[in-house]
Amino acid sequence: MNTSEHKTINNIQQDLLKCIRIGVYAGIICIFVALIGMVEKFSSRDIISEVISMGHTLLVIITLSGTILTIQQFRQISLEYKHSSNGINYLWELLVGIFTGLIISSILAIFVVFINAVDIRPIFINASPTLLTILTFDKDIYTATMNLLVLGVVLGFIGTLFLNLPGKLRLLLIAGISSVIILGMFQDIITIILSKDGWPKILLNFLIDKNGVSVTASIVIFILIVITTSIYPYLPTAYENTMRLVAIYHSINLRISMYIMLAITLLLRIYWFIAISDKNLPMLPLCRQVSITTNATLGQCAIVVYNQFNNVSNLFANSTSIINLIITISELILVGSISYSIISILWKSLRKTKSYNTNNLSELEHQTLIIKTKRNFSIVMGSALLLSLPMLLGVFPSEVLVNIGIYMLMGFGLNIVVGTAGLLDLGHVAFFAVGAYTTALLTSPRASLELGLSFWAALPIVIVITGLTGILVATPVLRMRGDYLAIVTLGFGEIARFLFLSDWFKPWLGGAQGIIKIPPISIGSIEFIGPHRIYYLIILFALIALFISVRIKDSRVGRAWMAMKADEKVAETMGINTVYYKLLAFGMGAMIASVSGAIFATKLGTIFPHSFNVLVSITALSLIIVGGIGNLTGVIIGALVLVGLPELLREFSEFRLLIYGTLLIVMMLLRPEGLVPKSNTNTMIKDQDLIQDAWVDK
Repeated sequence: MNTSEHKTINNIQQDLLKCIRIGVYAGIICIFVALIGMVEKFSSRDIISEVISMGHTLLVIITLSGTILTIQQFRQISLEYKHSSNGINYLWELLVGIFTGLIISSILAIFVVFINAVDIRPIFINASPTLLTILTFDKDIYTATMNLLVLGVVLGFIGTLFLNLPGKLRLLLIAGISSVIILGMFQDIITIILSKDGWPKILLNFLIDKNGVSVTASIVIFILIVITTSIYPYLPTAYENTMRLVAIYHSINLRISMYIMLAITLLLRIYWFIAISDKNLPMLPLCRQVSITTNATLGQCAIVVYNQFNNVSNLFANSTSIINLIITISELILVGSISYSIISILWKSLRKTKSYNTNNLSELEHQTLIIKTKRNFSIVMGSALLLSLPMLLGVFPSEVLVNIGIYMLMGFGLNIVVGTAGLLDLGHVAFFAVGAYTTALLTSPRASLELGLSFWAALPIVIVITGLTGILVATPVLRMRGDYLAIVTLGFGEIARFLFLSDWFKPWLGGAQGIIKIPPISIGSIEFIGPHRIYYLIILFALIALFISVRIKDSRVGRAWMAMKADEKVAETMGINTVYYKLLAFGMGAMIASVSGAIFATKLGTIFPHSFNVLVSITALSLIIVGGIGNLTGVIIGALVLVGLPELLREFSEFRLLIYGTLLIVMMLLRPEGLVPKSNTNTMIKDQDLIQDAWVDK
């Protein structure tokens, strides 16, 4: 045996040892999730009705992940000898995958046999007969053991086959399967949404069957997602061509008219939704009764509309009916104008005629016209969707959106301090609490001050006081950096909570009993009670905070903050007053956080010191890190992921923090720069220099 052959054998032995190690780790994880109760809890819900549960899906995912990791490790080590074997040996990969799956299933089978023979519930309470039934598929122990071993071999084979598929095909399968799993996980929230008025009941019956997603719906969703994913690379080109056609053939007056009609319709709907009705409305308000009682078709709606129009005496009996009529007419006009525009654009494009003379335009003007059309279309449609969410989703999803919005506002404020200025702050909850308590003191008739101000009168005072508090907190820590600054700000956050809780300030702040009877926000006779109404206030203040953050970021102040973040000593050498800009960063971050605290206080109507613990600051900081430090879009996405997902998974509340932490670890390992990383400034500067040099050379 020569040296090369001996080296190959040693490498194969090392691969087998790594396979065994990864397989053992995956098997231990399977036992771990079983003993902490995740498998039993998740098995109460089916992903696909009467086919596979969430508990079994969890074990399958762990097994497949272990198999895929093992094969990837095998490929990495095999790079040393693959040249002598004319590429990757797929047979060896298949054997490694099957062997890994067999190891995982063997460990799980040993565990099943063990808990069947020995009662370990005094130590592990979740090792119940129900868990044994789930793991054995309600079979005898011998049959169950053989089934687990066969299943491990099959999953190992599937994992190997999946990893050797073409990249595009793997992406399609991942997208389709993930969509079905996500649909099954969130079936409760989907049921809540589709059970509301305005959604056809046939859609709910099609999607959800008993305790999970129906088999037919799973197949249809899988096929639709696969088709959508396959054509996704062509969508930008199609969108570009569509916007070009709209810019060329579509009259600018007609576009403006459609935008105005859409705005009028949307504002009327929001007014109806907030001031008149707390319930959702279907697309045609006059068809509401039909949609409630039956699965109304368009023809049935048309009949109802016709009958309502004929009964003029009832139609104009009150203002509600009149507004109902106006909304319906505006929606019909909007749909008609959109239909006319589409037909007109298609007709003119087919005839190769131009209603808009672009021959007199330069190429730059032509491209500018297309860019403006794309921007306006995106703004209008995005705004329409954003403002329509409470009407489409209902009360509970709106509550989740409100919580996301509150943390998003805090995130915008904290992003100024951490993301832009580079000052690590772990006590941001103190400013959130100061905003809430100041609002309560100024507005609540039961507060010690007994001022009874309205929210809008108290808000400027709240912002100013919280901003001064931010400057006061920042003053002692101006010379601290990094971890030391984080520890000190963390201490300030805890000090603030204990001050609110202490007996010293109990006559003014209420101590552990807090402050009650905080009035809701109101505009005229409309009180913003309920998440579907508070949502619009959140959107308003979030847009203002976003606008301020964008403008500051591009200003002299923002550039000074970024210089401090890059190198504080160099910034001082360049003449930047770091003391001033640090105080300004803390003050502005505190002011934005105070708005979220004010909304939080009016939303609950009662505040307590225990609502402002350090976990709030950690969550706000986490959403910035996960989303992408210094990126405003990342703040929004981070809030959706870290605040929205745990709220939607409240059914599995005992495992939320475990899932939360696992996702954070995985994401930090795979994408440490965040979900939406900030563009590299140095790279941008370098690219700009290259462009300038090329221009000079010309």
